[in-house]
Amino acid sequence: MAKVSGYVNAVGLELLGGLVVLTASAWVFGAVADEVVEGDTHIDTRLANWLHDHASPGWTEFFERVTWLGNVPVLVAVTAAAAAVLAWKRQRMELLLLLLAVVGTEILTVGLKVGFHRQRPFFPDPLATESSYSFPSGHASVSLAVYGTIGFIAARHLRDVRARIAVLSASAILVLLIGISRLYLGVHFLTDVIAGFSLGLAWVTLCVLLLDLGVRLRKRDQTSRYQASTKQ
Repeated sequence: MAKVSGYVNAVGLELLGGLVVLTASAWVFGAVADEVVEGDTHIDTRLANWLHDHASPGWTEFFERVTWLGNVPVLVAVTAAAAAVLAWKRQRMELLLLLLAVVGTEILTVGLKVGFHRQRPFFPDPLATESSYSFPSGHASVSLAVYGTIGFIAARHLRDVRARIAVLSASAILVLLIGISRLYLGVHFLTDVIAGFSLGLAWVTLCVLLLDLGVRLRKRDQTSRYQASTKQ
């Protein structure tokens, strides 16, 4: 009985934690989006100018390599490789999670870029250039969806707590560096990157919660059917 109670409590904590993350990330995105609409983003310009003025060849080369990991061809290749592994291992729900997280984040990001229609930072001597709109950062949102989801799936298959923390930390650091690279190279404002992170996290969390709920409901339905058949 104690084991059952502990399991129920664990499930409740996981659900509560997911709802907290979803609510918090959605709130952050809404708050940042409201600032962008109102034009209250003076820190964006100050930070962008400061980073550009203090750029150095060494750091520029480093962040050019980091930002490459968030480019669409690389993310597509990483997603395809991870999807192939999950398909080979017949991890259907995790494969579905990965695809929903990545495709959904990409669609939301593109739609929001068109909707907000925000121009990117401008410099007479730019370190890098982009042609699409700025808000939210696609590198931030989709990189979080790809590397974050892969890290989450990998961590779920690890029994050692320290190994789980290491995998999740590595994923978080990589995603954070990609976001910083967009700021350093002057192709995004701070609010663009924060919005990208919060958008990606909110969507991935929603996918995890919905798929987990679907699995639990299906298991409960199968259990109910089995119990009903044994009583006949």
